[in-house]
Amino acid sequence: MESPRTYRATAIVLRRINIGETDRIITLYTREKGKLSAVAKGARKHLSKLAGPTEMFTYGRYFLAAGRDLDIITQAEAKESFPAIRRDLDRIAHATYMAEMINAFVEERDANYGLFDTLLSALYLLEGEIDPEIVTRYFELKLMSMLGYRPEMDRCLRCNAEPSGDGIDFSPSLGGRVCAECGPIPDDAIHISEEAAQAMRTLLTAEPRMLRNLDFSDEVRKELFRAVRLYVRYRTDRDLKSSDFIQALSLMGTQTEGE
Repeated sequence: MESPRTYRATAIVLRRINIGETDRIITLYTREKGKLSAVAKGARKHLSKLAGPTEMFTYGRYFLAAGRDLDIITQAEAKESFPAIRRDLDRIAHATYMAEMINAFVEERDANYGLFDTLLSALYLLEGEIDPEIVTRYFELKLMSMLGYRPEMDRCLRCNAEPSGDGIDFSPSLGGRVCAECGPIPDDAIHISEEAAQAMRTLLTAEPRMLRNLDFSDEVRKELFRAVRLYVRYRTDRDLKSSDFIQALSLMGTQTEGE
């Protein structure tokens, strides 16, 4: 039974920091209370019952007690540890990036059921060996949309005209498509093909089960990566570290294939 100082939460582990000889500080993204940090005392001890549930990306049920500075995880039960993600460096990198996005965009104790469910769905998609790059673009665009930053891809943001011609100009600062007919193209705008614009529209409206059947050309993938990365960078004022790591892995893969 819960007291005023104890509570339960369904959560995903976003981050962990080792402290002292046996403890960890865990950042949880909970469905009920949003993002929060808590101490898992003794989690690094041999055979500790908190060891598994405090590993990165673990989805589980957590019992916590309110603390003076940080809450304390008293019990935890892992529901899914995502072993296939943990065995693959590329999938680890993409899952880490999604966790970093939650950390960057979500305020403490700000619950968002839809965003929690989207993160959990994205992890299950990665676990099910869906293309990590497509899953990540899906997650980025869904997160931006859910937080009020949905990019406008159907009409010009300034004159409301529908797309015409070959491709569009995408402005991160304005938040979507702009056209040359109604004024100068913003300095930060980049040109993307109509195929890339359609891919963004598809990902913005897609249900998780649809991602299994999606595939994009290498050129469209490059355009999507660049456009969405610039958009995320504009909203965060910085590049996320794991995004650089994903790009480095991609370049390594390309070089290996060319040998």
